[in-house]
Amino acid sequence: MPQKVAILGGGMGGLVTAFELTNQPGWQERFEVTVYQLGWRLGGKCASSRGPNARIEEHGIHGFMGSYFNALPMMSDLYAELGRKPGQPLATFEEAFNPSNFTLLWEWQNGELKPWPARTPPNDIPPTDGSYYKGVQTAIAAIITEVGEMLEAVPGVPKLVSEALELLLDKAKAQLNAPIPLGPDHPLLHEVRTARKVVAGIVKTIDVLAPSIAAHADTLRQALLTLDFYATLIVGVLADNVAVEGYDRLDEENWSDWLVRHGISKATLASPVVMVTVNICYQSPNGDTSRAARMGAGCYVDWTMRGCAYMGALLWSFSAGTGETIVAPMYEVLKRRGVKFEFFHKVDALRLTDDRRAIGAIEYTLQATLKDPEAGYHPLIDVKGLPSWPADPHYDQLVEGEYLRATEIDLESYWNGWPNAAFPHLKEPRYLRRGHEFDQVVFAISMGAIPYLCKELIEESPAWAGMVEHLPTVQTQAMQLWLSRDMYEMGWAEKLDPATNELALSGTYFCAPNGNANFPDLLKWEEWPADQYPKALWYFCGLMPDYEAPPPFSDTDYPRRQSERVKAQCIQYLQATIGFMLPKATVRANSGLGDPMGLDFGLLVDTSDCGAEGVQRFDSQFWRANIDPTERYVTSPPGSVAYRLEAWGSGFENLTLAGDWIYTGLNVGSFEGATMGGKLASYAISASPALDTIIGYPTMPRPPSARSAVPPPHEGVQAPKLRAVG
Repeated sequence: MPQKVAILGGGMGGLVTAFELTNQPGWQERFEVTVYQLGWRLGGKCASSRGPNARIEEHGIHGFMGSYFNALPMMSDLYAELGRKPGQPLATFEEAFNPSNFTLLWEWQNGELKPWPARTPPNDIPPTDGSYYKGVQTAIAAIITEVGEMLEAVPGVPKLVSEALELLLDKAKAQLNAPIPLGPDHPLLHEVRTARKVVAGIVKTIDVLAPSIAAHADTLRQALLTLDFYATLIVGVLADNVAVEGYDRLDEENWSDWLVRHGISKATLASPVVMVTVNICYQSPNGDTSRAARMGAGCYVDWTMRGCAYMGALLWSFSAGTGETIVAPMYEVLKRRGVKFEFFHKVDALRLTDDRRAIGAIEYTLQATLKDPEAGYHPLIDVKGLPSWPADPHYDQLVEGEYLRATEIDLESYWNGWPNAAFPHLKEPRYLRRGHEFDQVVFAISMGAIPYLCKELIEESPAWAGMVEHLPTVQTQAMQLWLSRDMYEMGWAEKLDPATNELALSGTYFCAPNGNANFPDLLKWEEWPADQYPKALWYFCGLMPDYEAPPPFSDTDYPRRQSERVKAQCIQYLQATIGFMLPKATVRANSGLGDPMGLDFGLLVDTSDCGAEGVQRFDSQFWRANIDPTERYVTSPPGSVAYRLEAWGSGFENLTLAGDWIYTGLNVGSFEGATMGGKLASYAISASPALDTIIGYPTMPRPPSARSAVPPPHEGVQAPKLRAVG
């Protein structure tokens, strides 16, 4: 009899768990897999849908790092199995993912933001096999190679400087292969420290170097500060013996303190190159960007070092929305394999057995009933040949559909007041029961929901209580703008190369939504009137501080208030900051008068036919407050890794954990973290995939200080075997 596996949550952690469980030959004889999801769409924080004009509307900015050693190969396998025919949209992995090596950082100098363009060299490492990554040594080798190519590309470098640095890099390459463990006694440590001293001397004297480099002084300075940053990373991981002892032992220290301890220069520490990791990983305490970022040094260094060891390109962007590129293909493949999906199932609580040792029941709310239960719910729509997710449920498939349509109740919101008295049959608590609907449970719902859904577990287990207390989550906010001029017409200064898929992707810009990107290639998947076709599609995303505790879920006006808050902040942001990045998009640039920093809102494409002018045109754009417990981002402050539970470490015999919030070794909120979490959950249940195939999962045991460390199961297992079902 196959074991019934109930996967709670259709975010990427849950979907990857299902993908890996069903990746095994003969899985149907061992498992019956069902994914339970609130609302009408999958993807979690990666969910996207189609709005007016078939606009792609996201939770934020999504893409893959080239260091996603597990996620990229998995997507390659997924697309191979998807089997779309040649000529169909996004038929192959190569059509769905685009390599890019450009990012634009911003540095505050002399009272204004100045651009810091960064181009990383491409390499020949295929993104379809992450096994090339062997940890610290791979990262150091990649850094040395990239630095050499970066310096060659910097114009105007004095010959004496370039020769000195090239000699040091050559020595470093040779020393890297020395037959000595990569630790504090390795000769590479001396070479890198010497290189850093040379760099520090050049930075101090750059203003008095030959006049011939004056035009390139900023570029040279930026390159040298980047080199100092990389040198500090290498010095630190060697001095702290990370290759042997792992990154976790650094976690009690804050990231910036670690850099200072290992000798980073003041100029480098004040530069944007050190801020990229804490910005894209949302590490401001309580989501408040007016406070200095806090991140465990182990998480910071591991993420950054991995990022340098990218496959093919630094970044891999999506050819369509996240829902079309990632989530719909995953759903189609899993559905085809035989995984069951139960939409409109909102988990309310996990209930323990009488002996408090296992999950005995899952309490849930049935949000809607199907007109044709036998046919099941069909969630997707077709947009220009792409399976996509609608912005609302298919009301015509639901018994309560017309009421939900008329009232515009958001089934994804915890504050929706649904179900209400009009449908008493939905208000009755419902249960999935052990031995009936499930044998094993995979909890793949985001960390932010645990205090609400797992109260019995928190009361019973100090490890769960510690995780909730020490692993904070933060809110985010996002907006998207459709504009009638392209980025160059709006004053974007850095010329991008379309042949190499370079994107206008910015980090370290003004807070709070300090990340932004232009995705004009996505417009072809949307439906716009020919005379109102946008030329730019700009995304902004960032943190949103918690000024007060979230109210009870009975406060159904809370989502509206938070949406209005985001709208006001977005308008203020556009009025105060756009001039540095897009100087020809400002009021003054287009009228000769007015604000030199504020956006000319007349550039926003508005097809609503309501005649809106000025700021009112913002009403036609897209923004969202990511406030629900399942939407909150999990941070990695100092000391938090010790409290992360393993996939197999729930402490309850039939409960496995999945997601980017569990202990993965990476321990940073990301698609890669969710992929690793899903693989680990599958391993916990079935011994597959093997731990040594989960790239980047630590080979050394967790340090003794870890409050929740549980040894991996299945050690010495020669063939997959299942846990006993009690």
